[in-house]
Amino acid sequence: MAATVPHRSSRFTIGPLELETTAGELQDDSEDTSGRAAWTAGCKLAELLLLEDKSSVREWVAPGARVLELGCGCGVAGCAVAARDPAAHVLFTDSNTACLDTAARNASRFGTRCSTSVLRWGDVDAASKIATTFRPMLVIGTDVGYDPSSHGALVRTLAALRAEVVLVEQVRYRDVFGWFLDELERAGFALAGRVDDVGERVCCMRFCINKKK
Repeated sequence: MAATVPHRSSRFTIGPLELETTAGELQDDSEDTSGRAAWTAGCKLAELLLLEDKSSVREWVAPGARVLELGCGCGVAGCAVAARDPAAHVLFTDSNTACLDTAARNASRFGTRCSTSVLRWGDVDAASKIATTFRPMLVIGTDVGYDPSSHGALVRTLAALRAEVVLVEQVRYRDVFGWFLDELERAGFALAGRVDDVGERVCCMRFCINKKK
């Protein structure tokens, strides 16, 4: 079953998940609305976790993991983690409270295993506090590296969370994608796994912190 990419649809399904977005609703013109839609990379990761039994990406999310979704938007990837594993705990983070409200509604079926927190990229103190209180084993981010101007703040936030990282990116511009990978490497993240053949130019990557950096 293929996932819908609902840039303007308010409701969609991926396997057992019934999700909503706020794409197309009235909003403040000054607001970053990217998180109001569900994007290709998040939908692809949900498909891999829920619908593709033989995908090696599924092995990157350990049973019973404490997973933080960074820049969650409407929470597609985090909801897929919670749906696949009834022992998983998921913390949805975003800078936009409207997005967090949508993620909370989408995750409501999973009860207290899922929660939300405001986290702005570059706020290292807030990220460090979350690392201490939530203790994530894994951080996931989907389509978070599209804007070169945010790479530095994003990578500093990832480093402060002190956990393994799974990033799923639709490669729109190879130079931007390369800059993102370079920024991660400079910050001490070592590539531990990569899957390129999931369709629609989507690349899945797993990173560990390089202790020698």
